[in-house]
Amino acid sequence: MRGYLAWIISLTFSEDRGRLLSFFYANTEQFVLTLSVGVPALMVLVMLTQMKAELPRWVPKFARIAPVLLWLSWLADGVLIGSLVAANWPHFAFVKALIIFAWLTALWLLLYSRHLRRFFQLLASERDSGNG
Repeated sequence: MRGYLAWIISLTFSEDRGRLLSFFYANTEQFVLTLSVGVPALMVLVMLTQMKAELPRWVPKFARIAPVLLWLSWLADGVLIGSLVAANWPHFAFVKALIIFAWLTALWLLLYSRHLRRFFQLLASERDSGNG
């Protein structure tokens, strides 16, 4: 989701939209990879917008695979963060430290959040609204 947030913020700069993105990402490929890594989290966000009395049929099916997709996304994001830090290794940047902290917080949530685990279990066990 970090890439989407940076992209939305960069849209507010009327002079040079690429300037902010170049602060976070060394090249365009790295930005595109970050956007693609954020797709599972974006899909979970879309799934959350569908919470109502009768769930769409795809929500329980997606809830079964969402935790695995989030783990894979977290691992891929770690590789991207590692390359970002390695590119500017001796220099400390507070923003990069915040990114690493957010990445570690996501690890903690994926590992230890009983609420998140139970949420996906309940959604996955929901019956399709058309079956009963």
